[in-house]
Amino acid sequence: MAKKDSIPKRDREFADMLDNLVVKMPVHAVTLDITPGQITTVQNYAVMFNYLMDMQEAYKTYKQEVSAYKRLLRYGPGGGQMNPVPVTPTLLAAPALVNIAIERYLRNLFAQFKAHPNYDESVGEDLGIVGDEQIVDIHKLKPEIKSRIEDGKPVIMWTKGVTEAIDIYVDRNDGAGLVFLARDTHPDYTDTTPIPAGTEAVAWDYKCIYVIDDSHVGKYSNVLRVAVGK
Repeated sequence: MAKKDSIPKRDREFADMLDNLVVKMPVHAVTLDITPGQITTVQNYAVMFNYLMDMQEAYKTYKQEVSAYKRLLRYGPGGGQMNPVPVTPTLLAAPALVNIAIERYLRNLFAQFKAHPNYDESVGEDLGIVGDEQIVDIHKLKPEIKSRIEDGKPVIMWTKGVTEAIDIYVDRNDGAGLVFLARDTHPDYTDTTPIPAGTEAVAWDYKCIYVIDDSHVGKYSNVLRVAVGK
């Protein structure tokens, strides 16, 4: 039995979690010794994140309006003059700037809460920091890896799920065989190893396995061959 990460991956759910913390942290401030500074920090994070969510949605809608306007201009039936060009969204003034890495701050904060002697599951549920139960057979876990090329470098794409990291191995077809490359804790991983001098293109083979509690779990991925270079 494993628990899902208490911090949601989807931005909308993440924003909802921040909004809930803004309401519930003051309620549990005395119980968990939550400081006014911590409450203010989370409030500011929530304001900024929601502002950016609203900005993103406004420009998404604007982009759709511009695309529709362009299609009408090019393919519209009949003649006649067009309507006015779509107006760029008007946004409210931006909130005060905050420090980056909200998730890192929250993970440290949640660890503080859960280590407090007054913490229990009901408090965690109210704060929204307890992940749902999820039945996972870790012995059957097997990474499904893919790749893309960015700036000439291979990027190994993988999903984290209930695991903590992934160990990546590579065979550069140089006679050394499969060797350990890196332990990656946050997808995706970019292999910055340069192509050997005097070589225009190479094919590298990657193989991965998941990590939980600093140990390998499940099965190795299938070998992924990635062409690098011209």
